[in-house]
Amino acid sequence: MRRRLGFLALAAAVGGAGLALSAAQGAATAPAAAFPGGPYYVIGCGFSHFNNDDPIAFAGQPGKSHNHTFIGARGVNAHSTPATIRNSPSSCPDEGDASSYWVPTIFDGRDPVRPLAALAYYVKRTYEPIHLPPSGLKMIAGNPEATRPQPTTHVSWSCGGVGTNRPFPTIPACATRQTLVLRVDFPNCWNGKTADSVDHKRHMAYSSAGRCPATHPVPVPTVTLIVLYPPVPRSALISAGRYAAHADFMNGWDDTVLGGQIAALNRSRPPDS
Repeated sequence: MRRRLGFLALAAAVGGAGLALSAAQGAATAPAAAFPGGPYYVIGCGFSHFNNDDPIAFAGQPGKSHNHTFIGARGVNAHSTPATIRNSPSSCPDEGDASSYWVPTIFDGRDPVRPLAALAYYVKRTYEPIHLPPSGLKMIAGNPEATRPQPTTHVSWSCGGVGTNRPFPTIPACATRQTLVLRVDFPNCWNGKTADSVDHKRHMAYSSAGRCPATHPVPVPTVTLIVLYPPVPRSALISAGRYAAHADFMNGWDDTVLGGQIAALNRSRPPDS
């Protein structure tokens, strides 16, 4: 397992915590109560691009969406699919990974705020072995249409560090030099049948106490996306609306490469409960 020292050093420099690195033949471990919640593999990513496309919610409809900040596969647009992004250039420089992650854009006035970096954790949070996600997997975490505060269980904002600070449902008023952090935890239980669904959510579910529900019996890695931003003013807004933080994921992994990482995670001890 490779070490992404540059991005991890950046996270540590802005107050990050819990960023132990994967070992050569295994994965770092952490109890369920500690970030990120189990054995994990972490990838450091840069910013890719902004646009008003959403190839999941508004597939094939250019410009239909609010503005998004894209991370990972470069050039993603309304017509992109898991098949078209595989093997594409990426702002996540890990071999075999051309996945795309996108979140609503933060605006400081009329200016979009470019993130400093992002971290994508692939975490084993179930007692059962995790499996390779379907190659065409698409999923959304959080509610892009929320008009009131969402629970911070799966989508939250914080100030200054990674994994240790108080979560907020909206962009908090951070101290002048504190980094703004967006955290999104994607669901980690698959129905074993479809790689997408009408609402882009029903085919996935969250595990509870290390177990997947009977309706979604296939455990897959929890994708935890951490996006690090420079300090923003109190007046900063997100393009989807104040309460509508969310993130999208489109699978662009080479199955052989991701399969090797999953095998290493399965050799690690399970998360504590």
